[in-house]
Amino acid sequence: MLKPGPALRNFFQWESQSCVEVVADLATDEKAYFLPLESVKSYFTADDKLDNILSEVFESEYPPIDSELVLRDHTAIFCILLRIGRGSYIEHFARYEELSDRRLPFDLSNPPAGFPDDEPNFLQRFCEEQWMYCVPIFDEYMLHKHFGRQRLLPITSKVPYGTEGSAHKFVIKLYGPYNRLLPAGQRQHSVGFSSYATHLPR
Repeated sequence: MLKPGPALRNFFQWESQSCVEVVADLATDEKAYFLPLESVKSYFTADDKLDNILSEVFESEYPPIDSELVLRDHTAIFCILLRIGRGSYIEHFARYEELSDRRLPFDLSNPPAGFPDDEPNFLQRFCEEQWMYCVPIFDEYMLHKHFGRQRLLPITSKVPYGTEGSAHKFVIKLYGPYNRLLPAGQRQHSVGFSSYATHLPR
C-alpha cells in the first residue's frame, strides 16, 4: 500500500477537522460524522491540492486522470478510495458513469456494473466508508422519502416533542448548507439551523 506523502497527510488532517457531527439514529443518542462535498471541492481546488494528491497517488508528475474529471463526477468516490488506501483505483472508476458520485450509495448485495472484483473485501470496505460522503441534501422533494438505516442524514440535533399515536415526535435541526427546504434567501448556514418536526414510530 502506498505510504501517504505530504499532500495526502494534509488532506487527511483537514478531513478529520472538517467533518460535521450529525445524529446517527433518531432512536438513540449515537453520533456520526459526514464530510460535505462542497467543502471537499473547495479544498481540492485551492492551491492545486487535488493535482498534488493525484501526483502522489500515482507517483507521477503527470497522473493518468484529469483533476477536473474527479471534481465533476467522482469527488466522493475518490475520497472513499483514499480512505481505504486505494486512491489509484480512481482511474478505473472514472471510466464508468455507473461508478460516479451520482450513483452512490452502492449496494453491497448488488454491486454496480464495472465495480472491480479482483480484490477480496474491496466492495465491503468501500461500502462501509461510503456513508460519510452520501448525505442527501434536503429539499421539498425529500420530505416523504424513506432512507435505509445506514444512511446518514444532515440532522445535527433532535429534541423530543411529545408523541402522536404510535410515533415519537422530534424537532430536528438540519445542517444549513444541506437545508434547501427554505428559499435561498432564508437558508441558514453552518452556525445557524432551521427546525422541523419529524416522527419516529415506536
